[in-house]
Amino acid sequence: MHKGEVLGGRFRLDQWLGRGGFGVVWRATDTVLDRSVAVKLLLAEHAADQEAVGRFVREAKLAGSLSNPHIVTVHDYGRVTDVTGEVHYLVMELIRGRSLAAVLKEGLPDHGRALAWMAQVGEALADAHRNEVVHRDIKPENVMITDSGDHAKVLDFGIARLLTQATGLTSTGSVVGTVPYLAPECWSGGTVDGRADLYAFGVMLYEVSTGRRPFRADSPYEYMRKHMDEIPPRVRGKDPALADLVAQLLAKRPADRPAGAAEVLDRLRAIRPGMLRPDDPSPEQLRRRADLAWRHGTEGRAGDAVELLVQLVPDFARICGPADPRTLRTCHDLALWLARDGSPGAAADLLEALVAEPGTAPEARADLRRDLAHWQREAARLGPGRARPLSLRVLLGTGDRTGGTGRGDGGGRGGAQRG
Repeated sequence: MHKGEVLGGRFRLDQWLGRGGFGVVWRATDTVLDRSVAVKLLLAEHAADQEAVGRFVREAKLAGSLSNPHIVTVHDYGRVTDVTGEVHYLVMELIRGRSLAAVLKEGLPDHGRALAWMAQVGEALADAHRNEVVHRDIKPENVMITDSGDHAKVLDFGIARLLTQATGLTSTGSVVGTVPYLAPECWSGGTVDGRADLYAFGVMLYEVSTGRRPFRADSPYEYMRKHMDEIPPRVRGKDPALADLVAQLLAKRPADRPAGAAEVLDRLRAIRPGMLRPDDPSPEQLRRRADLAWRHGTEGRAGDAVELLVQLVPDFARICGPADPRTLRTCHDLALWLARDGSPGAAADLLEALVAEPGTAPEARADLRRDLAHWQREAARLGPGRARPLSLRVLLGTGDRTGGTGRGDGGGRGGAQRG
């Protein structure tokens, strides 16, 4: 087919967009409705291949039966005859954008945006699975990201199956799907249902979070072995829930994966975005350093405790989150050792800010109020102490760096329990 040709007396081919294994895609004009569409043509060399034709028709029927903002809409299917023989075509909405695979080739996207795209892919899968359709070829090449960067859309339901007809192999015994994203049951010939899509989704979630797939191999056989036997390294997200979700999605046994796409979607939406750097400490390592600071203080070195905690709080905020209880508890520790180091006024200011922090738990807020009242009394009795310009917003990385707590000279000590 060539530019300018009209299919079925209606769809004029305007610009060649790309080619896949089975077809080519054109931007076209629907001359009846005067709108731009995408037209996918089955390659001429496959026109006599009944399996290829069946895949093409199946894509039209299954994708056409779904209506979801994150699934590419199929408008029409038809076939015409030209000098090369029979030409099958599929008419779809035109997505102005590029594939997620193309996006990833340019480097890792913002993690928050990547998780939003994955949530939209999750919505598409949840809707497909509710309608008893398993996609079977979830991968970045089959996810389109719009030019605005706000929307992800799943396409290519060519090898999709109704769940009531799901199998692991084709009638010829070949594996169906794309090797780096295939669940173990796809290799072993087991029953393939929506949980195979969840496995592929887990591979993709790993990829958009880390920039690499969980398994790398040089041959299909090596991929098979890794998918079936190897446990990949855990992702290092700032939110441990990300690593937990990915690990469960990549479980070898379908029964060990989440129950469905709807559950995955709920869990994904609750994940705080952000990835740790290779040299970042884990939350457990940060907690051990905070315990060391506390020991410094109890051994009479309150100043050393303060210096260590001033460095630790921003790390807690970046790695665990500014509203995480571990971060806020470390801020509380810092306030107590500030007071013990001769700055009750600065400690009271920090405690007051912590009491007002929205993420503070009720039990922690009660402890903070107790200590705040104590150190306010001490500051009034003995003076505010040394000037220590500390701002909770700056420590947590959630505000500008112009604020601070300035205090006059003086000194004082008081007693408090660890928060």
